[in-house]
Amino acid sequence: MVNGRIVRTVRATTPVRVADVGGWTDTWFGSPGQVCSVAVGPGVEVRAELVRLDDTATDLVPPVHLIAPDLGESYRFGPSIADSAPHANLDAWAGHRALRQPLLEYAVAEALGRRQLPAHHELRLTISSGVPVGASLGTSAAVLVALLAAVDAAVAPAAATSASADPGTLARRAHAVETGRGGREAGVQDHWAAALGHAQHLVIDTYPNVRARRLDIEDRTMAEVAGRLVTVVFRSHDSSAVHGEVIHALLSCDGPAHHRVRQATRQLASLATDAAAALEDGDVDRWAGILTRSTEVQSEMHPGLVGPDHHRAIEVARNLRAAGWKVNGAGGTGGSLTIVAGSPDDPTSSPTAEISARLTAADPHWQVPDLAPSGGLTVVVDEPPA
Repeated sequence: MVNGRIVRTVRATTPVRVADVGGWTDTWFGSPGQVCSVAVGPGVEVRAELVRLDDTATDLVPPVHLIAPDLGESYRFGPSIADSAPHANLDAWAGHRALRQPLLEYAVAEALGRRQLPAHHELRLTISSGVPVGASLGTSAAVLVALLAAVDAAVAPAAATSASADPGTLARRAHAVETGRGGREAGVQDHWAAALGHAQHLVIDTYPNVRARRLDIEDRTMAEVAGRLVTVVFRSHDSSAVHGEVIHALLSCDGPAHHRVRQATRQLASLATDAAAALEDGDVDRWAGILTRSTEVQSEMHPGLVGPDHHRAIEVARNLRAAGWKVNGAGGTGGSLTIVAGSPDDPTSSPTAEISARLTAADPHWQVPDLAPSGGLTVVVDEPPA
């Protein structure tokens, strides 16, 4: 590590999301649509340290040190101190070519392409996640939102309270990084859930524009939701072939597959409205039933969207008389499933502790992270005394 003095530390945290009803309808190929989801944490933390280098530091060291233990990464990137107009050269970041982690590097480049990293400083970025990689909980989007916010505030503290720190602005920037320079297919819901937190109803009239409304949920209802949620994470999610088939069917504009998938997306958007209404009405059992119906509609879109692990976990939940369940994200192989335990008033249903125990006993590779409803992005800036 290059020697120097930390002049500013920023901690940016973002939630992930579960129980997303209306997924697939927040994409360029599936919109217009609607999504209702619940943000949960712990999600993602990005710690950004702005370091003033001492006089012994070499001028050949790239200025950004990225540390991501969950990915097994610790490396440097960016224009070196010896480059012409080194840290102030915004064009250098605009033309940055990723070395190892494109999404992470492009998010940093986007932020440093807006605000100059001070001369003879380095930026140390440490990324950690409270959920496993590839859990289909919107983790990558949460990382991008937190990265942008952390770098903004580390390089320019006023950014923490400026218009650029507006959650909607950060969600749009993060989505643009992922689908632009990152070159990935991505809906908009995950970035907005990470930035806004809580339970949201998102309306996507014209992709990628979003109208977001935080649900008006009574405290007792949210406490009941918190006490009845169990999320089980399977192996890392990778279903590009199945997703490609669904996208092709949506874009084909003709034939049985197109009509089946298009009808399913319309049902999912309608179910998102129903899910929001059930939560605002305080009816957790009704909401749980809507989650189950949403999972069934995903299977109707393509049977591969509800994978073998999902089916096994659903059988566990059904045997324990859970009130409902939802395949998180786009579905497919691996990923995760969120289960709503039966009502505490139902003596025949099992509590969350028993559901968790049965799930982990069903497969030693399954994990049940301790997640709870959460607010949105938080940014804390600390400047130690000189």
